[in-house]
Amino acid sequence: MQAVGIVAEYNPFHNGHKYHIDQTKAQLPDADGVIAVMSGNFTQRGEPAIFDKWTRAQAALYGGADLVLELPTAFATRSAGYFAEGAVLTLASTGVVSHLSCGVESSDSFDMLKALQRISQVLAEEPLQYRSYLYDNLAEGMSYPAARQAALIRYGITEAEWLDTPNNILALEYLQTITNYNLSISPMFIPRAGVYHSENLPQDPLQFASATAIRKYIMQNNSTWKAHMPELSAQLLQECLEDGIPPMQIENFAQILLFLLRRSSPQELYNIVDMIEGIENRIYDAAQRDNSYTMDDLCMAIKSKRFTYTRIQRTLLHILLGFTKAYEAKAPEYIRVLGFNATGQKLLKEMKKKAQLPIVIRPARQKNELSPKGQKLLELDIRATNLYFTGYTNPRNRTMNLDLLQTPIQV
Repeated sequence: MQAVGIVAEYNPFHNGHKYHIDQTKAQLPDADGVIAVMSGNFTQRGEPAIFDKWTRAQAALYGGADLVLELPTAFATRSAGYFAEGAVLTLASTGVVSHLSCGVESSDSFDMLKALQRISQVLAEEPLQYRSYLYDNLAEGMSYPAARQAALIRYGITEAEWLDTPNNILALEYLQTITNYNLSISPMFIPRAGVYHSENLPQDPLQFASATAIRKYIMQNNSTWKAHMPELSAQLLQECLEDGIPPMQIENFAQILLFLLRRSSPQELYNIVDMIEGIENRIYDAAQRDNSYTMDDLCMAIKSKRFTYTRIQRTLLHILLGFTKAYEAKAPEYIRVLGFNATGQKLLKEMKKKAQLPIVIRPARQKNELSPKGQKLLELDIRATNLYFTGYTNPRNRTMNLDLLQTPIQV
């Protein structure tokens, strides 16, 4: 079997995501199905997903995905390089993925592919002059993504100007992972359409809206967001709202975080993953101030030219999760199934013959069968889910250990 893989957060699944899947199937009509590897209950920006991972997986299955896998928390909540590596290696480990479909912000997918391949080659070889430019930029206090982009442009790779959007940056990271691990996966790019980063919904419901705008309107209880999602996916989220399951917000965790920070020392914070360059001292100092009440207060007090808002928010999430360096991993240790349809069930059957990693369908039964590192990664996933559901204001929604109780969604 030859399936096509997609990496996503589906936060939430909308018409633009459906367009991506539809275009992928149109370009690869002989593919045996679409496998999406999706972030769990927390996202790469360091925020909770607006709805839990099983709800979002079901919405994706309604929208055209055939099998939804979970990207482990240890990769889903880190920077673009770790995120991409974990996702692509998860897809490769299934043994059935032949193509990777990426959404890019370019009108010409072929030109974008050539440009990113050229950039990827420079980054793999790391010429001395490029490294010199990079170190100079970092020494000036630039964040790593900005320093890398500026160094590439100065080195003569003018196409690096395209590395100013998250989707293009991730596409580059996917290519690098395929190259670095010599994977037998062919990349394909789908030009994205619509206003993907606008905070407002377009007036025309036929135009694609951004996930950011849809989340904003859901939070505001403005029902116009439904017109920008596939009907069944929108109906699913509406049923959640009517059942008393509100959209999750980062501020729901502010009090828990402040408690953790105020009881911790900088030395204890240093053990959290990615805690480098003295950032633990900035976080500790900000938490002691009387005006640091919200997550936004903390992020604004800590951020600097070197440490971006998103980087700070990810680090604060890692503190909430107790994501210490002991949970770091270079590659996934299992394939976690969140949901599937009839086609996905056939893919799973084939994966059981070809997968290079254990396929986890019932964690309660299978957790002790994983490698020691796999058990640590699953432990972090379980902790993330427990934290997520603790964030609900209504006590009846604070179900514990759902990772051990919930079976994969079937549609």
